[in-house]
Amino acid sequence: MEDLVARLEALERGVYSNAKSSTDAVVSENLVGQVALIEHEKLSDIIDADGDLERSRRLLGIGAKTELILLNDSASQTISDMRTISALQSNINQPEYTKAAEQQAKTQVVEQQHSIQAAEFRKIVADVSSVIDRYYAETEVLSEMFIQWDQTLTAIERKVAEMEASSRKQ
Repeated sequence: MEDLVARLEALERGVYSNAKSSTDAVVSENLVGQVALIEHEKLSDIIDADGDLERSRRLLGIGAKTELILLNDSASQTISDMRTISALQSNINQPEYTKAAEQQAKTQVVEQQHSIQAAEFRKIVADVSSVIDRYYAETEVLSEMFIQWDQTLTAIERKVAEMEASSRKQ
């Protein structure tokens, strides 16, 4: 709020310093400027705050008074928001955020290494899967061979038993 008052005072000094010439009047070159000067003269008592308070109340309409009240509330809210932002500024500019940019190069190296390791992992998984598939196929072939040998030995044992039985009968 103090900043706003200081800025307003600086603006008034700039405007009034031009008016404090030898003729004590500002000359405007266009119609808009002349109308603004006339309006300024009408409201100078209100702006200067040296004028009569009652006259100020009479000159300002209800809409203008409402607008001034709303502007004051808006300014208070703006100042409150600015204080909140100033208080939170330290949270925004954390040193970790500045260090994050510095770590980007290291992160890219780690990402490249991860990509290489992931590719190697996929190759190893494929190789292991291939070995397991071959082991399964060979184990199945061996199982079938053992079953065949078992059936063959059983058939031979049966034949031998039959031959022994027939040779005993004779």
